[in-house]
Amino acid sequence: MTTHFHWHDHHFINRNPALDFANMVVWRGQAAEEDRGRSLENLKGWAAYAGLALPRADVDRCVKVREAIDGYFRIGAGWPDLVSLYAEALKADDDPFLTTILHAAMALAFSPERSRVRICGNCGWLFFDSTRNANKRWCTLTCSSRTKARRHYHAKKRVASG
Repeated sequence: MTTHFHWHDHHFINRNPALDFANMVVWRGQAAEEDRGRSLENLKGWAAYAGLALPRADVDRCVKVREAIDGYFRIGAGWPDLVSLYAEALKADDDPFLTTILHAAMALAFSPERSRVRICGNCGWLFFDSTRNANKRWCTLTCSSRTKARRHYHAKKRVASG
């Protein structure tokens, strides 16, 4: 069961519809994984907050697009799927929401910024590393602080039990 989710600015850290769309899954691959894009209500809320046309496609098609984007930018897999979904969207021309997101994904894939897409070491979100040395490990300061606090807590716990 998917509950209604309220979107905020911090859910749009990239200002890129493709990456922010992929980030509808929080804690990806972890026990606490939460998929906030499995209901039409949440998809419409996300689209409205992002300033995009409301989705016309069903939830399964939106999830398929999202997972193709995530797979490509996270591990470099699924390029043929991404291209095929984009071609389908252009040909059908029936869902401006998915067309916009897929266009952003394709533009990023062919952009020099592609090499700056990273995976947050805390929450698992995709983000742009805009640092000069391209060595950023967390999507936001909040994730950085949480990771450092967790590390400090475990170090103190080891010393206390040791």
